[in-house]
Amino acid sequence: MLSAFRCGWVQSRHSAPIWDHQEGGIILSRNFLADAFEIACHRMAAGTLPRRDFLKVASLAAAAGLVGTRAAQAQAKEVVFANWGGDSEVIYGEAWGVPFEEATGIPVVFDGEGPTAGRIRSMVTNNSVTWDLCDGGVDAGNLAAHGFLEPVDYTIVDKNKVLEGFRYDWGLTGYMFSSVIAYNKAKFGDAPPQTWADFWDVEKFPGKRTMYKYMDGTLESMLLADGVKPEDVYPIDLERALAKLAELREHIIFWDTGSSSQQLLRDEEVVMGQIWNTRAHLVRDETGGAIDYHWNNAILQPGVWSVPKGNPAGKDVWRFLAFMQDPESQIEVLKGLGNAPANPEAAKFYTPELEARSATAPANLATQFVVKPDWYIDNHAEAAKRYLEVISG
Repeated sequence: MLSAFRCGWVQSRHSAPIWDHQEGGIILSRNFLADAFEIACHRMAAGTLPRRDFLKVASLAAAAGLVGTRAAQAQAKEVVFANWGGDSEVIYGEAWGVPFEEATGIPVVFDGEGPTAGRIRSMVTNNSVTWDLCDGGVDAGNLAAHGFLEPVDYTIVDKNKVLEGFRYDWGLTGYMFSSVIAYNKAKFGDAPPQTWADFWDVEKFPGKRTMYKYMDGTLESMLLADGVKPEDVYPIDLERALAKLAELREHIIFWDTGSSSQQLLRDEEVVMGQIWNTRAHLVRDETGGAIDYHWNNAILQPGVWSVPKGNPAGKDVWRFLAFMQDPESQIEVLKGLGNAPANPEAAKFYTPELEARSATAPANLATQFVVKPDWYIDNHAEAAKRYLEVISG
């Protein structure tokens, strides 16, 4: 006999019930659980049960010794892409999900719950991985260093379809974005802040600033503001960077979502901000150019797609990743979200308007600082903790 379960109903995207594991309730017998798993297999094959829900049943069967965990997972023939929800699910689906299913017959399911490092660790540690692909950044290198990610299969994925300098063994760079200086044109006329040193100069450029609540893309700007040459930023001098942050702390309102960074500038609560280029473009359009931005000194960062160790879809995930390297589909994502192509071949598909807003367009690329993830592999957790301590002080 198993531990206690309640016979409850959870509505899936197909409005079909699955078993919900809770304390108390009816005790499911081993035979009944075996039958439940058999039904789940049939529904999975018929396409009426999402893989995420199938794996919940499969994990119970595996725990009861009715089926091996990997065998249970192998029943699920789809790719689950964990991202951060919102418009990206729609745009990714149109650019990649639907076309991939049409080309291969393998559906792509988007999970917008947010693939945090903690959840990835927990899934892998507990042998309960339900995600095949995770949308993240430089912190993924730390996960790989501790054995939580599959190495990129470059026999399927094309390394040459990634910008040089952004080819990693632990994840595939799928797009690029930048932290730029956005500013209120009315406050500074024809002499806006151009560098991070200007951003820190509250006498020459008075007023509140906004910066990201989390450290990604910020430590580098602090060192550049403090006079460190770009080629000397790494390895990051954390004490020096945090001291520079503390220097500006009283003049900063920290943002935690892209929309909040946009709103702070739009509502004139701040005169300038370090925000994502995607949001800078939107707020410039919203305000008719009253809020503007530039690429000078911008912090260019990779959007990295990583695969959790033991992902259920196996090599199908690498086929999907190879599919997403198509330059024209990356242009469609640039149009929809502002995420810049990682494939250098995309440059030939730029219109003048798209070139102006792409972080990886050659002219924009030339003036930016490029983040290097190697330092973060060993230092991300401690640096993030120290950063939050400073901004909370």
